[in-house]
Amino acid sequence: MEKGEKIKVYFKMNGRCYGLFNVIQMGKNGTVDLKITDYYNNIIIKSESCNIDNGYLTEDEMEASKFIQRAEISYHKDGSFLHKTMDGSKPEHSNPYGQGIRWTSTSSIQDFQPVINIAIRRMEIYNKSSLIPILKSKEKAYICENDDLFETSGTYIVILYIRNKKLTINCYTSVQLYSDIITELNEELDLCIFIQRHHYPKAQPYYSKRFQCMITPYQNNSINFCNMNTAKDEMKDKFDNTIFDPIFHRFLLAMTDDKFINLSDDKLQLIDQIDILYKGHEGKMSVSKPIFIKLALNFLGNNLSEFNKQIPLIKQSILQQWNKELEIEIKNK
Repeated sequence: MEKGEKIKVYFKMNGRCYGLFNVIQMGKNGTVDLKITDYYNNIIIKSESCNIDNGYLTEDEMEASKFIQRAEISYHKDGSFLHKTMDGSKPEHSNPYGQGIRWTSTSSIQDFQPVINIAIRRMEIYNKSSLIPILKSKEKAYICENDDLFETSGTYIVILYIRNKKLTINCYTSVQLYSDIITELNEELDLCIFIQRHHYPKAQPYYSKRFQCMITPYQNNSINFCNMNTAKDEMKDKFDNTIFDPIFHRFLLAMTDDKFINLSDDKLQLIDQIDILYKGHEGKMSVSKPIFIKLALNFLGNNLSEFNKQIPLIKQSILQQWNKELEIEIKNK
């Protein structure tokens, strides 16, 4: 990203684009210095006492909270994270980790660096949309697309992070998750996003002093700085066998020719059948399993759903016959 360049990140649902956040590069000459804006809808409720797991504030917590209309987050090249509010005559800055405390300088990221996480508990809060992104000069759009993943009743966790290009990252989506590189930051670093379905506890009723009865509050979405003490370990535990897995990366690379893929239920059903076909015959088949999957997906094309409707015996018979034809074709070449 060049200095002043802005990436507007969206998710697409029911044919319309909804803004998640914008990322602006403030550094020049390849120095990564980021500002994150437009991650809220009209207003932010900033609270020091809120339990971030439940997604709502009690009346007492609301009274102790601050309501903000203009705010932004920044991750600076020296490793400092700042929250900036601009409602007053002068901007106010706060460091979520404590005054003067820094995490990792952007030039020292050796593997990956978590930046922010967003808890999406209610999709209806995203009520501003367009058919296509509206862009100005030096603005680009990145759209997360998967009709099977993004839905009005869905609840999600979103993680924005930076990875060093030496670290493997698997880029794909499914009915459960979305993982991709948003953009290149410089020769060494990429800006990445991870989204996954996530279950949040329901809001619990509490006694309202104002209304003198039990009430159940609305849950809200929340955006948080990642925990300095636990975020990297938690991501490693979760991602090492999936998003960061080099073996899975080689499999995906061969299967997709390094292209982003939606591992839909239809595709996964086909892969299950190919697993059965290959079981006990590894090393004896005409091509490797990921290559066979790629060829089978191309061969079936729009008929994949019809193939999956067949009984398992028929599906195996079709795959076995196709494998024989593939062997003959390879020998003739």
